[in-house]
Amino acid sequence: MNKTPTTRKTPQLLSILIKRFGSQRLQQIAHMLLASPLIVILLVFGLYLTLWHANPLVHFIHMVWVLGFWMLGTSGMLAFIILARLKLDMSIPILMFTGIPITLAIYFTPLSRFTNLFLSQIGLILPAAVGCLNVIASWLFVLRFRRKITQS
Repeated sequence: MNKTPTTRKTPQLLSILIKRFGSQRLQQIAHMLLASPLIVILLVFGLYLTLWHANPLVHFIHMVWVLGFWMLGTSGMLAFIILARLKLDMSIPILMFTGIPITLAIYFTPLSRFTNLFLSQIGLILPAAVGCLNVIASWLFVLRFRRKITQS
């Protein structure tokens, strides 16, 4: 069975990536991607305490829903940039996949669109679960990427 050039080069991709971008620069990108969701959550929590006294649960779930899509899109863009810089043929499918969560994040950013789709309190379970899974998956992806960079 012939392996594609991408799968044959997988162990070498990290060393090539470090040579092209530099370990320090990649670590800075990873730190920024790990810290920004926490900053957003703290900022929105501060808004809850000061401004949003009506339906704080809806606001919080909306924030997690949109943040999860933005994080997926950002992680996908990072993967696209890495693969495009390495001139690997997998970059276009990743770019197309990245467009889906970014489009969803833009569409659902207004709270009114979110509340029109998820009308009841019970209906908020799905966006809360999906948002949390998106945030966790994206965060773990970047955390693993950072660990690989620091080990090399």
